[in-house]
Amino acid sequence: MLSIPSFHVSTKSQVNGNAEIYIENRKDAASSGKFRLTIDVSFNPVTDAYPVGSFEINVDLSDGLKATFASTSVELINSYGKHTPIVCLTGRCKADVRTKSVGLHYWLMLVDNKQKDSKETQDIVGFAIHDNKGNRIAYGTGPVRKGDIVVIASGS
Repeated sequence: MLSIPSFHVSTKSQVNGNAEIYIENRKDAASSGKFRLTIDVSFNPVTDAYPVGSFEINVDLSDGLKATFASTSVELINSYGKHTPIVCLTGRCKADVRTKSVGLHYWLMLVDNKQKDSKETQDIVGFAIHDNKGNRIAYGTGPVRKGDIVVIASGS
C-alpha cells in the first residue's frame, strides 16, 4: 500500500546569538574541546514562505570532523516554551574542509535558559551532522560558556 509521508511544518520562531561551548571530555592533545555557534534564523508564516537566515558552527572537538559547518538551507524550524524556550532546526550544510562525505545534513537544538547577564542556568546548544549515508560527521552538546542565545518561540 502506498503511504504518503507526513508533512513537517515550521512554526513561527526566531533565534539569534553567538555562543562558545566547552566540553572537557571532548578535549585532547589535538582538540580544544570547544565549538562556537553564530546564528540568526527566523520563520514567520505570515510573511515568509520558508525559514530565513543561517548559522555557522566552528567545531574543534575530539571524535569528529574538525571544521566550520555553514547552513545552506533551513528546512524546518520549530520552537516552543515560554520561560526557557527551545528551538530545533534541520536542513543541509557544508564543511569548509575536504571530506569524502557528501550530502551533509544537520540537526540543531538551542535552549534559552537565561537572561543575558545571568550567572545561573546556562543556555544549551546541541548539534549533530550526518552525511547522506547516515554516518555521523560531527556532534556535540553542552552549556554555553561565553555568549548568549536568544529564542523567541511560537507560543511566547
